[in-house]
Amino acid sequence: MKIFSPVIIFILFFASGALAETITLKSGKVIEGEILERNKDYIKISTGGKDIYYENKYIKSFGVVKPVEISPEPGDPAEAVSGFKKGLELASAGKLDEAEVEFKKELSDINGSLSVLKKVKNGAITREFAIYLFQGSLYSMEEKYHEAAVSLEKAWEMNPKDPDVNFNLGACYFLLNDYQKSIIYLFAALKLAPEDLQAYELLAKAYYNTGKYQEAKESLLTVKALYQKNGDGESVTRIDNILNSMSSTVLPKGGN
Repeated sequence: MKIFSPVIIFILFFASGALAETITLKSGKVIEGEILERNKDYIKISTGGKDIYYENKYIKSFGVVKPVEISPEPGDPAEAVSGFKKGLELASAGKLDEAEVEFKKELSDINGSLSVLKKVKNGAITREFAIYLFQGSLYSMEEKYHEAAVSLEKAWEMNPKDPDVNFNLGACYFLLNDYQKSIIYLFAALKLAPEDLQAYELLAKAYYNTGKYQEAKESLLTVKALYQKNGDGESVTRIDNILNSMSSTVLPKGGN
């Protein structure tokens, strides 16, 4: 059962040509802007109308500027609209293709949860293992990623060869900006499930955030080949756009 939706995360971070990111210095200062150049020695960031260089030895971590979320007012019709209800609204308006997407999202989540319960009943996994999975899912929905990681780590200790547990931990640590741990678990997930498209995409972003641009590019090229194999031309185009964006805005000249 996959908990996170890394493709959405990935599109959010890579959608535009100019990446809005933050860097946190070891002094605690946070700088927000557009990354213009980044290599093994320094980073160049455009912030406040100025281009500033920072040596890597003074940088603690990198992050991404999250969009401001506006909570609906009490009683707002948009409040607590389920995927199923949203699908019905779209279908009622004649937007059948969009409705199908929403229905499939709901069905995928439900089927994933039911499959876990089925595995408990037939003895494929233990009750305790399933509980930790569901705890991780609940915490992640509440955006309590530290708590989600604790539950998922307990599930991993019980079954370290479960690809979904490794993937979920990789996604969880990615959202916690612990990209090194994210890479470890996503890499493990791909060893267990070599054609996991979502894992490859998220692994590419984790590599990118640690400055491993060549590894990020290789992961994207691998997932592109898998999309081509599946006949998914739309996703192939999306990956090409991401590769072009990386080459034009991030990768240093002559670097990897």
